[in-house]
Amino acid sequence: MSYETTMSRPNVNRKRSVVVSKKRTSVSLEDSFWVSLQAIVRMEQTTIEHYIEKVERKRETPNLSSNLRIAVLEYFQQIAARSMSVRSGADAMTSHGSLYPDRSGQLAEKVAAYWSRLDTKQPQITE
Repeated sequence: MSYETTMSRPNVNRKRSVVVSKKRTSVSLEDSFWVSLQAIVRMEQTTIEHYIEKVERKRETPNLSSNLRIAVLEYFQQIAARSMSVRSGADAMTSHGSLYPDRSGQLAEKVAAYWSRLDTKQPQITE
């Protein structure tokens, strides 16, 4: 599914129940943020509940849903920044002949693969 098709789909804000610090609570997240959160926890090999607890401990505002959106955005911004620095390092490669891929490059590849799998599972929208 292309970016344009994904963007034309309704991005519904849904309430989801989670257990955070042994208490049941709900978060309201748009589908895109929820899918991104699922990708993060798979890459970090943790659970959604543990990741949310981590975000909650660092909370800067009283709204957990907003903090989750910010955490998801910052996570992928860090991957993008690291990926860009790896690319610039590859451009400036010396005679050593190889550049070892770092964790952020691997994470970026995992994110792309994860979303590609989701795209094949989602029905195509025809206009």
